[in-house]
Amino acid sequence: MTKKILEERGLFWWHDDPLPTDQFAPDSSVVGTLTIEENGAAYLELDGYFANSKGGPMAVLAAHGQQFPLDKAIQGKLKASGRNVLLLGLRRRGGQFRSHGISHEGFAALNCLVTDKSFPPAKRPLRFSALDVELTGLEEWLGPGNIEVKRTRKSIWAKHRVPKADIHELDDGTLTMRYDITGPWTGGSTHHIDKLNLVERVILRIKLKRARTLAEMREEYARLQELFILLTGTTFSLEWPQLVIGKVAYRYYYEGFERSSKAPTYNEYWVNYTQVKNNFGSIVTAMRRKREEFGSGFYLYLGIRRGMKMYVEHRFVNLIWGLESLHRRKNKDKVKETNLDAKIKRILDQISGSNDKRWLEGKLKHAGEPSLKERLMDVLLALPLGFERKRMEVFCKSCADRRNDMSHFGGQREGSDYREFMLDLMKKSEALAYLYHAVLLHEIGVDVAMIKANLLEHGPNAYLPKSVLREVGLLPPDEANIPKSDA
Repeated sequence: MTKKILEERGLFWWHDDPLPTDQFAPDSSVVGTLTIEENGAAYLELDGYFANSKGGPMAVLAAHGQQFPLDKAIQGKLKASGRNVLLLGLRRRGGQFRSHGISHEGFAALNCLVTDKSFPPAKRPLRFSALDVELTGLEEWLGPGNIEVKRTRKSIWAKHRVPKADIHELDDGTLTMRYDITGPWTGGSTHHIDKLNLVERVILRIKLKRARTLAEMREEYARLQELFILLTGTTFSLEWPQLVIGKVAYRYYYEGFERSSKAPTYNEYWVNYTQVKNNFGSIVTAMRRKREEFGSGFYLYLGIRRGMKMYVEHRFVNLIWGLESLHRRKNKDKVKETNLDAKIKRILDQISGSNDKRWLEGKLKHAGEPSLKERLMDVLLALPLGFERKRMEVFCKSCADRRNDMSHFGGQREGSDYREFMLDLMKKSEALAYLYHAVLLHEIGVDVAMIKANLLEHGPNAYLPKSVLREVGLLPPDEANIPKSDA
C-alpha cells in the first residue's frame, strides 16, 4: 500500500473566487478529499463539481489530463487540522457526469502548499524570499551534538546550550544553519513525566536577495538535494521544504523522484559538515554555478543517483557521456592546434578545386578533436589522486572501446560472451562512478585531501572503492596501498 503524507477532507474552491469578509470559504466551495502521496503527488477528489467552472457539470467530460493555465489554482480548508492548502499546476484526473445522479470531478496538482496561516490574494504570482529545510536524519553528518549528560549513583542530568547560528555568504543571498532543541515544557512540575526526550534540530535556511517564483524555489531545493547526494554519498531525501513569504512559511510538496528515507551513516559520507564548515558557502555557490556552467557534465551523474532503475548498459553510457560532456564544457574556449590539425591543413592546401576542398574540409572538420580516451584521461587525471598514468591510459582506452562497441556493434562484438561483457561493464561502471563523484566534489571546492582519504586511504568505507579500482586495473592487484604519484 502506498504511504500517504496527508489524506484529509475539507472545502475547496477556485483561488480567485471572491471570499466574503465574514466567511473562511466562499459559497462556491465544494466538499472533497485531498491526498498527498509519499512522492509528493497531490490529488483532489471532489464530492461534486465547481458550479462556476466553464461548462458546469459537463466540464468533467473534458479530456482526461486536461491542463489548466499556470495561474489557475484551487484553494482549500482542511476539516480535521484546520490547515489551508493551495494546489497549482492543475490537470483533470477522474470525475464523472451523471444526468440522474451526482456529478463529480477530480484534479491532480504538480505543486501543493500547506500552511496554518492564510494565502495572499490571487492577484499576482507568489514570490518567496527564503527556503527552510530541517536536516532530520543528517545528525551524524552534522557532527558532534551539543547535549551534555552527567550521571551519578543518585541522579542524572542533561544540559544543552544552543550554538550560535552558522551564517554562510552565497553569491545571491545567505545560507544559515540554525540550531534548536525540542523537549517537554514542564513549567517546573515534573511529577507526571516518566520519559524525557531531547532532540537537537538544525534548520538550513537559504535567504535570497531577490524573491523567487515557485518554479525557481523548486529548482533551488532540487539543487540542494543534489549537493547532499555529493556530500553524503547517498540518495537520502531531505525533508520537504518550507517556502517563506514575509513571516509566513508554507510547506511545499511536489511530485518528483522516488524518495529515500534511509538516513545515511558515518561510514557512507564522503565529507561531513565539520570538514567543510569553513567554506560551506563557497561550496554551495560553486555547486549552483557549475551545474549551470557544465550542464549535463553534472546532471548525467546526479541523474543516476536519484533512485532511477536502469540497465547496466544505460548506466555505463550515462557515465561516459557525462564525463565527455564535462570535458567539452571545460575546454570549449581552449584553442589548441595538434599535429593532426597541422597535417589536415597541409593536405587541404594541396587541393586546387574549391568544391573538392570545401567537401573534404567539412568531412575532416572534427578529425583533430581529442579522442574519447583522451577526454576521459584529461578529466580523471586532473584530479590529483596519484594514479599511475599508464594504468589510467589502459583503463580509459578500455572504457572508450566498450562505448564504441555499444555504439557501432550494438553491444559485445561478434563471438564474445554476453555475460562476460555485462560483468565487465558493471566493474567499469562502478569504478567510473567513484571517480566521477570525486571529480564533481573537487569541482565544487571540496579539498582533494578529504576526497583522497575517503577514496583511497583511511576512510571508513575506503576498502570498497579500492577493491573496485583494483579490479579494473587502476590499483596494483596485489596491494591495497595508495597509488604512488607519477615521478
